[in-house]
Amino acid sequence: MRGERAPVMRIVRFLFDRLVAGLVVLVGVSVLIFVLARVIPGDPARLALGPTAPPEQVEVLRARLGLDAPLLVQYGRFVTNALRYDFGISLYTNRPVAQDIAESFPATFELVLLSTFFVVVFGVGLGVLGARYRDTWLDSVLRLFSVIGVVSPTFVWAIFFMLVFSFWFELFPVGGRLSEGMLVPPDVTGLYVIDTVLAGHWYGFFDAVHHLILPAIALALPALGQTARLTRTNLAEVDRAPYIETARAYAFREDEIVLKFALRPAAIPTLTIIGLEFVALFGNAFLVETVFVWPGMARYGVQTILHKDLNGIVATVLVMALLFVFVNALVDLIVTFVNPRIRLAWRS
Repeated sequence: MRGERAPVMRIVRFLFDRLVAGLVVLVGVSVLIFVLARVIPGDPARLALGPTAPPEQVEVLRARLGLDAPLLVQYGRFVTNALRYDFGISLYTNRPVAQDIAESFPATFELVLLSTFFVVVFGVGLGVLGARYRDTWLDSVLRLFSVIGVVSPTFVWAIFFMLVFSFWFELFPVGGRLSEGMLVPPDVTGLYVIDTVLAGHWYGFFDAVHHLILPAIALALPALGQTARLTRTNLAEVDRAPYIETARAYAFREDEIVLKFALRPAAIPTLTIIGLEFVALFGNAFLVETVFVWPGMARYGVQTILHKDLNGIVATVLVMALLFVFVNALVDLIVTFVNPRIRLAWRS
């Protein structure tokens, strides 16, 4: 009985440690971004009202925003309000920041989800293909493609895809989430691909997917190339393991060796990278969203920086930090169950 409880207690201990570490990260990020947002040159109240506004109006707005209080008092108010999901009013949209994030986050999340799907399927697939035909012309072509994907910024791919597939061949729409005149589905999840299915609006579903493909591919290519390179490298290292040689001695086919014996241990480092890339895609999405006029949170975050919207800046960064903490803990938990050595250590 005691031996059966040991793995459960270790899992609980693992989750508790990750929770504590995540809280420390969130507190550190909140302090850092709060201070940085207030030392950026320029008065947010003056920027919001314009250069011709009288000083009296500027002081009134500063008092309404709480900018006239000491920094410690401002931070205390910020933490208290943030725990209630209240980030104040955005100087950029003149609406509650929480409402702006709630409306813009699903668009970015939908874009990042499809991009991650491309990264997992094609990144791992190309890495396996390159490892299977290592040191052949196909491997050389795949490695060249991976390098080009890694070194090319996302906005280069976004502009290239728009010029080629939207303007020249007119195969995909130029931008936006739905075509002009298309009815927006009822807001259930905020993800148009899912909401159109729930509403039974299949034409809207295909239209949403049609708008989503180009920006998702443009966003995914750098991470896809990195995943393909890492998967190929890991498979090449695992290929030298004794149990792989034993499998060959038992006359297993090379395809079986790669897929049944080598891929799982080689995928452990790749899972970690994919988890980090998933969060990084939220930060990298702002260029793609700008090119494709995608109304997402990443684009909203850039606009808050340009308008020195303190509430919007801090809230956007905190959401990103929360995502990083959650995904990092989730990936660690998945790797723990995938890696048999860790599982055996927990049971011992």
